[in-house]
Amino acid sequence: MLSERFWGTGLFIASSHLVLNFLFDTAGIHRLEARTIIGNGRASGALQKLGAVKEGILRDGFCRNGEYFDQTLWSILADDWRRLNSIPIEPTLH
Repeated sequence: MLSERFWGTGLFIASSHLVLNFLFDTAGIHRLEARTIIGNGRASGALQKLGAVKEGILRDGFCRNGEYFDQTLWSILADDWRRLNSIPIEPTLH
């Protein structure tokens, strides 16, 4: 999570590239998964920018304060990441 002050700056994407490069290339991870609450456009958009693939819907997959929310399941595979990760992304901090 980032403070609203940093939304739209590219900081999340740039830092995610560092983490994903480490996980896939150094730690040898094959697959990563993420979940977003349906309707959270920012989170879904960020995952799409990273090359994540939407795999399905998890009904009532998350509970907050006694209320259940459906989630979208996303994944990134190491081979897909390497194929898509040819252009570096720089943050645009103000």
